[in-house]
Amino acid sequence: MYLCLVLFSCGEMETVVNLEIPPHESVLVLNANFNTDNNVQLSVSNSVGAFDNSAPIFLTDAEVLLYKENEQIDALTPDLINPTYVYYRMNDYASDSVLMYYYKSNVTPQPNSNYKIVVNHPNYNSIQAKTFIPDSLNIYNVEVDTTSNENIIGLRFSFDDAPNQQNYYRLKLFSSCTKSWVNEYGDYDEWDFSGYTEFVSNDPSFPAGIPFNGYTFEGNNVIFTDALFNGQKKTIELDVITEEIKYADCDTVIIEFSIFSDDTYSYYSSLDDHREKGELNIFGGEVVPVYSNVENGLGVFISNNSQKIRLKP
Repeated sequence: MYLCLVLFSCGEMETVVNLEIPPHESVLVLNANFNTDNNVQLSVSNSVGAFDNSAPIFLTDAEVLLYKENEQIDALTPDLINPTYVYYRMNDYASDSVLMYYYKSNVTPQPNSNYKIVVNHPNYNSIQAKTFIPDSLNIYNVEVDTTSNENIIGLRFSFDDAPNQQNYYRLKLFSSCTKSWVNEYGDYDEWDFSGYTEFVSNDPSFPAGIPFNGYTFEGNNVIFTDALFNGQKKTIELDVITEEIKYADCDTVIIEFSIFSDDTYSYYSSLDDHREKGELNIFGGEVVPVYSNVENGLGVFISNNSQKIRLKP
């Protein structure tokens, strides 16, 4: 395959370089995200070259073996009744999707456990990947402050970080709120929101950005490590800035707090870097590869132990 690049053009002058692209050798692609709340499911597909016109396809005839602590506990089968679509961006203006299915199991992953997946297929080299699910955390001293500032909902909780090891965490905030009122014309109005909710914080363990409204972090989720509090009690403080919706308007408020191993942290961190720096522009850019822990193939096998702190109900 040859690729023609126009490197510079000015008037009628231009430089054209023909690049010979080596053929792509397709490999197995494994994508799995284990968590302690759901049964095991994963996808197995094939890789395609960056300049191929074809799309990856789900492989229905693979042998997928699940191991816990190096002992086989299940052989997964494909669920071809319930499809899923994986969406991807083609460019700034268009996107497309790939039809996929899942290999499924009745096994629910357990905390403090090592898991391995082995995939065999007659047309590809076998692949395998491993992950570790950390033990659950004890969350305590959960507080909600709705009185210190009428436009801010303050959230606070604590946990004890395990000593002598690097730990990785992710925090999300979910809420479902409905506000109803009679407007100036005497008509009934209602405003609904349901989904992951923006919060702000000055926690030194969170990635720091340019301070905005007195806060160094803003987002609806954050990933961080215990580098500043290894083996110590850690207290997290969040603020939700709101003027229209109050805490009393919400029927559901949940803090989703996850702990995961280094492979999961490496994946999420590299994915963020890839999204921020990976796109080339007129001045060039840094292509950041996304982390993969799949031996002899592509994709990623990650896991997390999530706990839901239910503030409402």
